[in-house]
Amino acid sequence: MLSAIIKWSIARRWLVILAAALVTVWIFRVASQMPVDVFPSFAPPQVEIQTEAPGLAPEEVESLVTLPIESAINGTPGVTTVRSSSS
Repeated sequence: MLSAIIKWSIARRWLVILAAALVTVWIFRVASQMPVDVFPSFAPPQVEIQTEAPGLAPEEVESLVTLPIESAINGTPGVTTVRSSSS
C-alpha cells in the first residue's frame, strides 16, 4: 500500500508539489488571520505581610503594628488597595 502511494507520488510529482504549495499558502493565510494573545491577562501582583506580636491584644497589634505598616505601604506608588486584619 505504501509503495503504491510512493510510486503514484513519484509519477505525478508536479501534482504533489502543487498540492503542497497550495496547502502551505492556505496555512499561512489562515495563520495570519488567527487572533493571537501574546500576553494573557494576569492578576495584579499582591503582597502579603504577616507579623507576630506575642503577648499583645488585637487592639494593641492594630495600633502598634498594623497601622504603622499600613501607613508606610499607602505611600508606595502604584498601590491601589490596602486591606488588613489583626488578631
